[in-house]
Amino acid sequence: MKSSLPYVLISLLGGAIIPLQLAMVSSFRQSSNASQIQATFYLYLGGTIASLLLSFVISGGIKPPNMQNAQWWQYLTGFLGSFYILFMFIAAPKIGSASTLLWVFLGQMLFATLLAHYGFLGLEVRKIEPIKLFGLALIAIGGGVLIWAEK
Repeated sequence: MKSSLPYVLISLLGGAIIPLQLAMVSSFRQSSNASQIQATFYLYLGGTIASLLLSFVISGGIKPPNMQNAQWWQYLTGFLGSFYILFMFIAAPKIGSASTLLWVFLGQMLFATLLAHYGFLGLEVRKIEPIKLFGLALIAIGGGVLIWAEK
């Protein structure tokens, strides 16, 4: 059985990028007087360029071999991502970046748990167990502590 440690480390690195990204966009907004949605646009523009370059380097191009099999709704992920980023930009100045990211993480974990429980969108079914609910409760308690500590 292969170790999952490299994937945990990659996930931690991915997680470390998000607060850095949040801070960079906040700085961009301050220096450029951009609105939250304008800052979101430039974040996605940069992401589009990076994805384009990485697609050519890693996959040799941007068109998947079986693109014709994709459903219309599968193209909406960028649309959802814009709201994800926008909501973080709205919340972070009010409750702080650490609290924002914790509540975003809790929202992700709650929804991912529900999606997996029901096997939504073809996900492997992973039933909700009491220990998972306990873990989610610990995250919520941590969020409460972060907000309490800010007062």
